[in-house]
Amino acid sequence: MRLLMFLPTFLLTLLFALPAPAAGPASLHLAHTIELRAQTLAGPVIAQDRLYIGAGDGNLYAFELASRKLAWLYHAGAAIDSTPAVAAGVVYFLARDGHLHAVDAGTGVRRWEFATAGEARFAAFGLYGNAKGAVPTTDPWDFWLSSPVVHDGKVYVGSSDERLYALDAATGAVAWVFKSGGMIHSRPAVAGNTLVFGSWDGAVYALDAVSGKQLWRYQTDTEQKTSTHLGVQAGPLIDGDTVFIGSRDAHFYALDLATGRMKWRYDGRGSWIVSNAVADGERVYFGTSDTNVLVALDKRTGQVKYEHDTKVWTYATPVLADNAVIGASMRGELFALDAASGKPLWSWRTAESRADAFGLLDRSTGKFDTKRLYEGAQTVMASIEHIKRLGAFVGTPVWHDGQLIATTADGRLLFFTAEQR
Repeated sequence: MRLLMFLPTFLLTLLFALPAPAAGPASLHLAHTIELRAQTLAGPVIAQDRLYIGAGDGNLYAFELASRKLAWLYHAGAAIDSTPAVAAGVVYFLARDGHLHAVDAGTGVRRWEFATAGEARFAAFGLYGNAKGAVPTTDPWDFWLSSPVVHDGKVYVGSSDERLYALDAATGAVAWVFKSGGMIHSRPAVAGNTLVFGSWDGAVYALDAVSGKQLWRYQTDTEQKTSTHLGVQAGPLIDGDTVFIGSRDAHFYALDLATGRMKWRYDGRGSWIVSNAVADGERVYFGTSDTNVLVALDKRTGQVKYEHDTKVWTYATPVLADNAVIGASMRGELFALDAASGKPLWSWRTAESRADAFGLLDRSTGKFDTKRLYEGAQTVMASIEHIKRLGAFVGTPVWHDGQLIATTADGRLLFFTAEQR
């Protein structure tokens, strides 16, 4: 205090006018929970002080962010497993009823809907080495449908009918349709007049966003005997002149946006890369499946900066917040790392994950017990349903105005706020 007595008046004014240090992801606590009471696999989106999220009960929910109260809900004909897009007062989403829905963001009243030729999960004969029967085996890890993106008056969305649709955002009228070689569950990305997406045929496509004409096609590796390493399930990230995208061929690619030429690729050591990517000025971040890591690469060279052990599969896209990267894993854990160094800053797990009533997690390693998952009497589908009941994070969280909002696969919407230190 004696020092303050001798400071000039203008310095005192400046000192006390400085803002308090901003709270960040290192000091988050659970502030509120909303029970949706329905399986929830896609992440929320925020627009105009409202949060929109679709659920397995066929409802699209709109919540006021300030009060966290329900503003309205819209019921589609089936589960909503795509993240909504909001533009010009309209919410767009794809549901398993085979329709792209356009709903008024203010009232929840339907504007229009467009019918695809049908939505389904990927399936293949002999998938994962299963005996080839009369019908193909459904892929239990194909969680999502394509999430729409709106750009320059058009809404773009992929479909299980193997087509990419460009529709008039105001009316739903078809502008053009492009046929790929497989189901499209990847979320498209648009930059300028270039639209990029991945397909279950294992290819990454770039189209002219105005005409739908193919500009280039990049084929990732495929293994079609058991279809284990087949398909581009992740959505692309366009960053400057580069497309970043992961594949189930166990590689993460940096492709030239103009030509599709590969700049570099990261070797996932046999693990699918299903997570979408995010990037800052220096690094690109994504999660992996069987190698259980959140990866940070130099986005110019592909050099590994660090790999953080997530213990289990990480399908949700990482989130950038202040100087941190936030991850969400399938064992019901949220965590924050220093973006530059990978140093852990914060973590949180659901009560169900800590209890692990079904014994899915190895007590010594924290990883999934593979014998419990794959060698018991229950099917793989049943095992994954048990994982969801751990409070698994499959959909991508959002960071908004100093709070982290995440949804568990078993239907809880969680709000974390940052405490001032």
